[in-house]
Amino acid sequence: MTDLQFKSWLKQIIRGLEGAKGESTKEDTDKKIEELLKDLKEDLQG
Repeated sequence: MTDLQFKSWLKQIIRGLEGAKGESTKEDTDKKIEELLKDLKEDLQG
């Protein structure tokens, strides 16, 4: 992974976390975080 690809990947994580932070209810926040965790776990598995 190049530096540019890594920075792009980090931007996606930040965007996902900011989106979760902006949700109006705890349930919606938890759902967004779970989706982000699922995506990250899938990335690790390749």
